[in-house]
Amino acid sequence: MAYFNHTIDGVTLDLAHLNPRRLTLFVQKLARELAIDVRFSNHCFTCKFEAGRHATTHLIMDHKQQRAYDAERHELSHRLPEMVDALPTASVYLTPTDRNYVYIANVTTTDGRQYPMYFSLRRGSPGHLSHLFLVVESAYPVAERRHVLAGTTKISFPVLCAKIYRGEPVRPRARR
Repeated sequence: MAYFNHTIDGVTLDLAHLNPRRLTLFVQKLARELAIDVRFSNHCFTCKFEAGRHATTHLIMDHKQQRAYDAERHELSHRLPEMVDALPTASVYLTPTDRNYVYIANVTTTDGRQYPMYFSLRRGSPGHLSHLFLVVESAYPVAERRHVLAGTTKISFPVLCAKIYRGEPVRPRARR
């Protein structure tokens, strides 16, 4: 059964690429391999619903929040699995809100915009098969990379995983 099951204008969306998956990586700081369960939110293929701008046939609910199907986000979301697979050797950024992280791969849209992937990462539940749990919260094109990275703190993904696994705080650089 599909993780996401949505029909827009009579067509069932192909969202199989956003099915849950597992990422494993060897973390040298821990001298062990970590299993990371990965999930994607519907924000990867939807945007905020605006009455008058979006047809009600494009309405997709995210719990109690109204979202609208976004064809561009859907098309770009096909790049997310390879972006997740690239994380073990990547640097990511702690966002200024200190609540999630952003990864910007060398992925651009046809008109030159950047495609950042926002995600949260937390330790897995005790007794669970995975050590960490990653949720790709959103991904959407932006015009300026510098706007995405303003106020962020860079950290390598394996170091981030080690800190989360050990329960250590991830501290932002001093804010100005």
